Amino acid sequence: MVPGKNRSAESPLAPRRAVKTPIVDPTSADNILDTGLCIWFPGPRSFTGEDMAELHIHGGSAVIASVLQALGSLPGLRMAEAGEFSRRAFDNDKMDLTTLEGVADLINAETEAQRKLAVRQAGGELCEMYERWREQMVSLMANIEAYIDFSEEENIDDGVLDNVRSIAEKLKRDIAAHLNDGRRGEILRSGVSLAIVGPPNSGKSTLLNRLGKIYEILL
Repeated sequence: MVPGKNRSAESPLAPRRAVKTPIVDPTSADNILDTGLCIWFPGPRSFTGEDMAELHIHGGSAVIASVLQALGSLPGLRMAEAGEFSRRAFDNDKMDLTTLEGVADLINAETEAQRKLAVRQAGGELCEMYERWREQMVSLMANIEAYIDFSEEENIDDGVLDNVRSIAEKLKRDIAAHLNDGRRGEILRSGVSLAIVGPPNSGKSTLLNRLGKIYEILL
């Protein structure tokens, strides 16, 4: 896809800048498919770390079909597989596994609570916490090794071990608290299966209506 002929002095393909342009069928320059925005993201400063381009077009089914057909006529282009952009970003070290899982959860979020949890994880909250723990562990190991190797020769303060022990105990408590969260994240992500069981006309529908604040449910 190429921009129209009316170009400004500045290149319409300036990186990370939206350019309004006709979307033209590459097989027929007279066939304008739509007018939209084109944004060029040269790697490595892109979502996947590779060269990328975005076309922002109108959402009509005929417009989308014609643009996809035109793109399919270009050599080397194909439809991305499900999750392929995220996988390429992971392969190119643009995101870690926890962030990747957060993006997947955000795409599949159905409730506000799921969305909020996924946004936090996709934003790197878990990654930052794990990285902070890793740095603390590396520092503790370095201090212990230094004490073992050089304590007698370099007059390393005996308080080093007490400090290491204090930090290690706090780190242990933090990790234990993170693991013993009652599976809140998993419950928010996957939901809970609940059965309301009772004899006929015992109020099952009424109870569910009250819980869901919906008054059209029949069981």
